[in-house]
Amino acid sequence: MYTGIMLYPRFSEYELSVLLSILKQGKKPIVFIGLDKQEVKGEAGLRCFPDVRIDEVDVSALDSIAFPGADDFRHLVDHPELIAFLRKLHKKRMWIGAISSAPYLLSMSGLLDGKKYTTGLTEEQRHFLGTFSKADFIDKPVVVDDNLITARGSHFIAFAIEYGKSLGLDFDEGWYKH
Repeated sequence: MYTGIMLYPRFSEYELSVLLSILKQGKKPIVFIGLDKQEVKGEAGLRCFPDVRIDEVDVSALDSIAFPGADDFRHLVDHPELIAFLRKLHKKRMWIGAISSAPYLLSMSGLLDGKKYTTGLTEEQRHFLGTFSKADFIDKPVVVDDNLITARGSHFIAFAIEYGKSLGLDFDEGWYKH
């Protein structure tokens, strides 16, 4: 079973850095998933190449997936292939992590319905997007509800540690603390 790492233009590289380290330390197989197989440039300019496109992913081979935030996600709003992919994930029980602005992807596809969450998006941004439940927002750095892990972007270390623990990985948590 694999952990999927979603890559899309302008994804936040730093939000994945510790998570990738923990997955590697825990010997967890990873598959990098893209909207297509073209080069993806992160918000800081890191160039990455996905292993598979979202329409090629064998969801039955995934036991978890992580979505980094993006400094500008307009290109992901109402993205039909991404929404279809997210709905496939909804049907399969797995760990789903979303950090910073990425909880929007979960909310637009219904994955956050009835779940407690946090996000780096402000109350005004959440209201403007119109897909978030105000009552389910928790003002904490990291929130776990059932199989969902959400976090604010600045808490990427705590997010990664929680994700690794949720997967039952063997890693040295102390290595990531100051």
